[in-house]
Amino acid sequence: MSIEMSLLFGAIGTVLGVLGAIIAMKKDSKDQGASEASISSKVDYIARGVDDIKLDFKDQARKIESQNERLIRVEESTKSAHKRLNKLEGITDEN
Repeated sequence: MSIEMSLLFGAIGTVLGVLGAIIAMKKDSKDQGASEASISSKVDYIARGVDDIKLDFKDQARKIESQNERLIRVEESTKSAHKRLNKLEGITDEN
């Protein structure tokens, strides 16, 4: 009878150990899923921030290009004005 009780307690201990391991794995899996979901949401937030930064850079590039075009026009206008001034100075020097 002592051997039967030992076997019974051993079997019960084994079943309880297996059940405890299964429960622990499920809890770990649930915790890991929550952690991965949190990380995923943070990565998505960072990705949206990067997209916003890219849009800001594109907008800045457009503004800089517009300023460059305006600067070129002003330089051309200044060149033309200098030529006219040089002609006027030439006229007044001759007199």
